[in-house]
Order: sequence, then C-alpha cells, then structure tokens
Amino acid sequence: MITILQHGEHEPAGTIEDCLVARNEPFRILRLYEGDALPDDPPGRLIVLGGQMSVNDEDRFPFLAPEKALVRKAIARDAIVLGICLGAQMIAAAFGKKVCAGEKELGWRTIQGCNDPGHRFFPGEFEVFHWHKETFDLPDGARLLAAGTAVKNQAFLLGHTLGVQFHPEVTEPVIAFWAKDLCDHERLEMMKDTTTKTDGNRILCDAIVNAFLNGWKM
Repeated sequence: MITILQHGEHEPAGTIEDCLVARNEPFRILRLYEGDALPDDPPGRLIVLGGQMSVNDEDRFPFLAPEKALVRKAIARDAIVLGICLGAQMIAAAFGKKVCAGEKELGWRTIQGCNDPGHRFFPGEFEVFHWHKETFDLPDGARLLAAGTAVKNQAFLLGHTLGVQFHPEVTEPVIAFWAKDLCDHERLEMMKDTTTKTDGNRILCDAIVNAFLNGWKM
C-alpha cells in the first residue's frame, strides 16, 4: 500500500493518482489539513506532496513536526519515498538541513539533468512546472540529479528517496487555480504555456511514478 500525504485541498496528487490507478496500484491519501492521523510506523512506500505552507511553519501547522519525524524514520528504514516541492523540502528539514527563502519560481522553467552515472533519471534538459519561493540545502549523502539556473537544487536522490523541487503531478485545472491571483498578463501567459506543456509533464510524471514503483531503478 502506498501512502500519500496531502497538505491542502488544492495540492492534490493529480497525475500521480492517475498513474497509480492506471497501474492498479493500491494507495491511500492522508489529508493532513483535514486532521487525518499520521501512521505510527512509516509505510514502505511514501509520497509527500506539495503545499502552500513552509516546512518551518510548525506553529501554524502542528502536523509538520510529526510528519518530519515520520519521513526521517521512513528514509532510515530504507522505504521508497518521493517528495514533491514542499515534500522535497520536508526531506531536507527532516535531516536538519536549512529550508529558507530563495528565488521565487512560478510557472514553466527549463532545468538540466546532471547525468549522474548511477541514476540517469532525467534528460540533459527538460521543462517542469514550478510554484515555490523557498529552497533547501541537500541532505548529507544526497546526489544532485537535476539543477536549475535560478534555484540549483531541483532533484536529488538519497538512498531510495527522490526529492524534486518541481511539480510533475500538477494538472491544468490546478495550475488555473494557483494562478488565479496573478496579474492578467502573467496568468494568461502561464495558461498558454500550460496548454502546450502539460502532455510532456504527464510523460515525466509517468516515468517518475514508474521509477518509484521499481525502487528508483530506471
């Protein structure tokens, strides 16, 4: 059973859920923002989604501290873990690394795969969707798999854990909701880009889910 941790109503599993359903993979979604309890023992396969809060907002969101503890335990037990945006930052914070304000990235950006000789997850150059204003230091022992120009740490591997700063799971309706408060020009440009780039993002998400199900062998 795959456990998915969701932090907000408008940060769903999206394309990840579609990929799991298509493969008949059993999963459960814990909606932490609605008060769903975290498991006492870490699951063997865990996906930590994004969210509008910061991992540093433990006073406002009391579930963050026990969630970090769960993530740390899961990784220590060599579980298969995927962290997306806030989820990647959660992994860094769980191992005592700094998560702080960084270059704000909203919308579609091009990033570069690092051609790690052991794990060639990502191509030399590819487009992803960003929605973040914080960045993080890599956990000790992590290998950088993809980097950006404005924000360096875009994807990393730590044992059987993959953290990505971008959103492979995002769908066009979710992007439209996130973008609703942007100025008209920014919103229209973002949605125009989305119509041409969503299919590529879905292919990327499918590849990531497939690698997750295979223990990051790709």
